[in-house]
Amino acid sequence: MVSMVLIGRSKFGQNNRISLVEGLPDVMNLEVGDYVEFHVMNGELIIRKETKKYSGFDFEGEEIHENLLNLEKSKADELEDANLDPETLEERARQNYLKDKAGREAKKN
Repeated sequence: MVSMVLIGRSKFGQNNRISLVEGLPDVMNLEVGDYVEFHVMNGELIIRKETKKYSGFDFEGEEIHENLLNLEKSKADELEDANLDPETLEERARQNYLKDKAGREAKKN
């Protein structure tokens, strides 16, 4: 089973803006004026920094990939440290989702 690790959350705001989670610009080597790319794969949104290629090699992309793997590992380690088994974590998450979903439906009606 492939799992995702939550690294933070951001609220969608005015003018179609979403702020990046604190620390993520550093992990992604983002600077003001850099472009980011939005991709969809298997129904999931992927955000990538547009990086410069050197003779076809993407050294910065490799560095960012390594940074993200390290961030993912540190967040996963935090979950393990919290001593939560994956089934319990998933069930809690599912219950929170269903509660939020019911709240959204109630607002529509």
